[in-house]
Amino acid sequence: MAGRVPLAQRGAGLPGAVLDGLERIVGRGRLLTTVAERRAYARDSWPLAALKVLHGADLELPDAVVLPGSTAEVAAVVSLLYEHGVPVIPFGGGSGVLGGTTPVAGGVVLDLKRLDRVLAVDDASLTVTAQAGVLAVDLEATLGRQGLTLGHFPQSIDVATLGGLIATRSAGQFSTKYGNIEDLVLGLEVVLPEGRVIRTKVAARSSTGPDLKNLFVGSEGTLGVITEATLRVRPRPEKRVGRAYELERFHDGLEVVRRVLRTGLAPAVVRLYDPVEAQHSFREWVEQGRSLLVLVCEGLGRLVDLEVQVVEETLADFPHRALGPAPAEHWLERRNVVAALPEFMSQGLVVDTLEISTTWDRVGALYDAVLARMLAVRGVVAATAHSSHAYTHGTNLYLTFVALGPDLAEAERVYQEAWHAAMSACLEVGGTIGHHHGVGLQRRPWMAAEHGEALEVLRRLKAALDPRGLMNPGKLLPPPDAGARGDGKGGLR
Repeated sequence: MAGRVPLAQRGAGLPGAVLDGLERIVGRGRLLTTVAERRAYARDSWPLAALKVLHGADLELPDAVVLPGSTAEVAAVVSLLYEHGVPVIPFGGGSGVLGGTTPVAGGVVLDLKRLDRVLAVDDASLTVTAQAGVLAVDLEATLGRQGLTLGHFPQSIDVATLGGLIATRSAGQFSTKYGNIEDLVLGLEVVLPEGRVIRTKVAARSSTGPDLKNLFVGSEGTLGVITEATLRVRPRPEKRVGRAYELERFHDGLEVVRRVLRTGLAPAVVRLYDPVEAQHSFREWVEQGRSLLVLVCEGLGRLVDLEVQVVEETLADFPHRALGPAPAEHWLERRNVVAALPEFMSQGLVVDTLEISTTWDRVGALYDAVLARMLAVRGVVAATAHSSHAYTHGTNLYLTFVALGPDLAEAERVYQEAWHAAMSACLEVGGTIGHHHGVGLQRRPWMAAEHGEALEVLRRLKAALDPRGLMNPGKLLPPPDAGARGDGKGGLR
């Protein structure tokens, strides 16, 4: 672009020396500065930002977008921007739903999708090393050709990048068997704010101090830029069996899941739908007012058969009806189909999802409290939940709400009040306000209440690694003067 576009039209607010320096690092055509290009990177998949766009409101734009092609280029870009006091916003696939890549003070978006190579697959050690910009679906396809799987299947698998999944502390649909992203990451390569590159060691296990790689898992680009990762993989399963069961009560289903996981067995997928959601997605099989348990077991044939047997033995203590494999097959086929939010929004509706979790002793109360509180919000017309990520010690609840929002002001009001209802009820019961979507901008107001005094540790880490506060500013941490309960006010500032 240098020499072809007048400097005044390039990169709002950035000095010409910065723009020229960026172009020298990444090459012509890989520095994007037009309004249309910058607008395309002004948001991720956050419904609140989508609402603003639908209603014609302006979003904060980045000053430029840069597309480096190597770790060395990422380091050079970050170093240049940090030296000149320019905010850096790492960007993967744009599939985040909480505003995690939304600019709040201009800056440069660092799109990592050119770092898209799978670098090594070690069948003996069952590891894979890949660059941060590789799409999750492409990584899984590469492993599949070698008889392996990462076992990490988020709903966003077709568009999410590996770095984005790590930075937001992702969970996949088969997490009960394979683990969440933090269970899979063995080592990271990270570019620190001043441009220095660090690599954490890959080992079977180490007791040489705190686990440094986990400083960056879930850090959302606020402490550095993840450029490469080594992860554990597994052989592809030899057998898969799907089953579904209708239950009279959602709480009975929770108890079934708790008892099954207490045995030490871990079916790949254990999904429990409440009556409203069961009717919405599985009405062909489920009677009105009943809940649905969907089970997918995979792995060694003998173990798969045992898992199904244990589930059915556990179900025998509760009123239920076996539905066979059809609902599970339906879920497998449709699991990544997402409703088009613009279509709902154009009809004056506000729709969003949020995920929380707690231990087994509190999950029933959490379900009751959060749904009741959300349904009490003026304008909310429906709220549902399912459990989709279960552990020996607890489970998550994945909530969906639908509300009336005929204009932008009303849409923002009901959106934030529904979120506030869910977050406050969750905190009161003792749950965690986020299970796998991360924090971004939307959850930031409740981080002080979530972490209490421990949040100061995260603040000190941020200050030590990013003293100028330029790495994805405005994300993860609430303002220093936020109260212990948070102000409950998310949104774009």
